[in-house]
Amino acid sequence: MTAAEKILIVGGVATLAYGVLLGYPMTVLRMRSGAPPTPRYLTVAHVGAVLQGAVVLGLVWPARMSTLPAGWNTAAAWLVVASGVFIAAKDTINWLTGVGDEFAEHARTVPLGAAGAVTITAGLGIFLVGILAAL
Repeated sequence: MTAAEKILIVGGVATLAYGVLLGYPMTVLRMRSGAPPTPRYLTVAHVGAVLQGAVVLGLVWPARMSTLPAGWNTAAAWLVVASGVFIAAKDTINWLTGVGDEFAEHARTVPLGAAGAVTITAGLGIFLVGILAAL
């Protein structure tokens, strides 16, 4: 098993676990009598982490297929996992600080979202080149 595969597996499972853990405060909030809807960014953080975890785990196959040097695949894996951390942190902070709409409110977490977008794009781009080269 390569370093990239290990990074993706550990990062994917950790991201899934974080998403699952966020389900607990959602449940507690909703079980209260007359509870309001679940806060938007708690839902976004929960669903986003679960989806990101599944995506990261799915990228083990492109990492195996890639014909790029190991260093490139390892870098791509770190970039993709880092993206999940940035996005989960952004959404969690938005929830904890009561942000309703990060764009309308010009939330202070926008740089985390931008970092997440850049890192996922770079990581997926590297994997894409690697799998296209393998064809």
